[in-house]
Amino acid sequence: MTMQKFTTTPHSGPRSRWLSLLLALPLLLALHPAAAQSVQFEVQAPLTVGQGQQFRIEYVASSTGDISAGQFTPPAMPAGLTVLSGPVKAVGVFMSNLNGVTENRNTNTFTYWMRADQTGKMTIPAATFSVGGKSYTTKATVIECVDGGAQSRQPQSGGGRQQQQLVEPVGKSSVAPDDILLRIEVGKTDVYKGEPIVASLKIYTQVNIAGFENIKYPALNGFWAQEMDVTGQGDTRATVGGKVYHTQILRQWLLYPQRSGTIEIEQAQFTAIAQLVTQMPATGSPYDLFYGGAPQIRNVSVKLASPVVRIRVKELPQPQPADFSGAVGQFELTGVVSGDRFPANSAGSITLRLSGTGNFPLIEAPRITLPAAFEQFDMKTSERLTNTAGGTTGEKTYEFPFIARAEGSYTIPGVRFSYFDPSSGRYNTLSTPDFPVEILRDEGGGAAGLGMVSGVTKEDLKMLGSDIRFIRMGDPGLVRQGRAFLWSWTWFAAVTVMAAAFAALLFYLQKSIRERADIVRVKTKKANKVALRRLKRAKTYMAAGKEGPFFEEMLRALWGYMGDKLAIDVANLTKERVQHVLVVERGVSEEQAKEFLNLISECEFAQYSPAAGVPMDKAYNAALDLIGRFENKI
Repeated sequence: MTMQKFTTTPHSGPRSRWLSLLLALPLLLALHPAAAQSVQFEVQAPLTVGQGQQFRIEYVASSTGDISAGQFTPPAMPAGLTVLSGPVKAVGVFMSNLNGVTENRNTNTFTYWMRADQTGKMTIPAATFSVGGKSYTTKATVIECVDGGAQSRQPQSGGGRQQQQLVEPVGKSSVAPDDILLRIEVGKTDVYKGEPIVASLKIYTQVNIAGFENIKYPALNGFWAQEMDVTGQGDTRATVGGKVYHTQILRQWLLYPQRSGTIEIEQAQFTAIAQLVTQMPATGSPYDLFYGGAPQIRNVSVKLASPVVRIRVKELPQPQPADFSGAVGQFELTGVVSGDRFPANSAGSITLRLSGTGNFPLIEAPRITLPAAFEQFDMKTSERLTNTAGGTTGEKTYEFPFIARAEGSYTIPGVRFSYFDPSSGRYNTLSTPDFPVEILRDEGGGAAGLGMVSGVTKEDLKMLGSDIRFIRMGDPGLVRQGRAFLWSWTWFAAVTVMAAAFAALLFYLQKSIRERADIVRVKTKKANKVALRRLKRAKTYMAAGKEGPFFEEMLRALWGYMGDKLAIDVANLTKERVQHVLVVERGVSEEQAKEFLNLISECEFAQYSPAAGVPMDKAYNAALDLIGRFENKI
């Protein structure tokens, strides 16, 4: 619904009064800063409301100065309009920043909630706002009350700013099943195969819609579909079942049926977010004087589904013309040739232009027949098409390039094109006249058609010579029959060697995989290498004289060697466990086991008391000797 807005200028007084104000301007600017600022006072009201519905009227005063002390003089409301509440005053500040320039505007808004009780046009007199010794008034406002509670939007007739807003029904707590309707509307339901249909997805509303969720459009199976632009198709009013709705096209398709029979357009499913305006309940507090009965907005989700639409598609009549390629609609065909005289081996073209309205996207290109002495190349297509309610409208151009290889006079047969006209229910055939063409002798003087390499265009042609060319010169490298490599003894030997190599590689890989899968075995085999690598690092610390890191690395090498070699996890790696496994399970002498454990004890003692511990070189050599003996024994 369009809101009216009027801006007025202050009242004019006598000439003497203006002279007095001019002389007292500095004093007025000092005493009343708002008087030096531009003040706007306007009314916002609907043009059309429904009988029994409630709506809002706002009087807004705005200025860059202070207008908080302004006085509002309300109008006298006409008969037929009931004031439910108001005027309610609201003070605000509007801030804007444009190109680095900041502007603050103070606003005073006076709001009425009204109800229209009778139909007809009612005139609301002007309201007045006084500030800084000046008065500002609005023009009289005309509101039309219509029967049936229709919500409408109409263009503003005045020169002011345009604002659109629906009538806000107050007191509605739920959405009735027929308050919002979703429909798929088609122009016709009985068509021929290939005849265009316009399907529009429309929504009918009697409440405000804030948005949509869970949108599911129909699949349009059985149709070739092209979505149409619905920009610029605004809201309209429609009556359904005796109720007046706002209706809007959400989406629109141009459909071409691809098969005969009954084709269904599936349901479209939406969830609409409806906005209900209800009255704020009274609480018994002093705030009820200002806010009691004021409107409040509540969002309600409503699931919508459009009914299934069935289209009866008739098969095209039989028999069909031989040159019919599926075109349905109304068309015109023209054809021209790029010239009537060509030198031999030069390029020309025939251009066909098909125009009209119909199923252009599904039409096959017309066919042309060229003389045997003509070489035809790939067709080029261009189009200028627009989707309309009657189908796809515009023109499609087909260009057929050719090169004439032999001189003489030729007649290229005209092109025939047949289409089905659904309005008359019969086939029509279009044809172009024949194209007479004269081919002149080649400008190069050579024999026509000899020694030519064909290409796409005239510039791609090159003369290779006027005599016969050999396919290949020199030794062709032919192989004597029966001496082929395939199935020879050499081939069998090569296959045997490759098979044996593959079997050996497969055996090796399987063995390697089994060994790697045995983690204990892998750690046992690598225990010596790991220990020697750690001893080498300890030797580096020994050469640098770093006893702490040396003995730490020695302990890591000795404990790690025994853990890996004897397959003992870290949690169970103790001296008692190592001695038991070495002596009982692995057959190592008890003296050799004690010697190894004593070396570990000496390294532990030397790590914390270097002065009283074993020398580094002695410990290093003893570790090498013990590990070597264990490798031979275990």
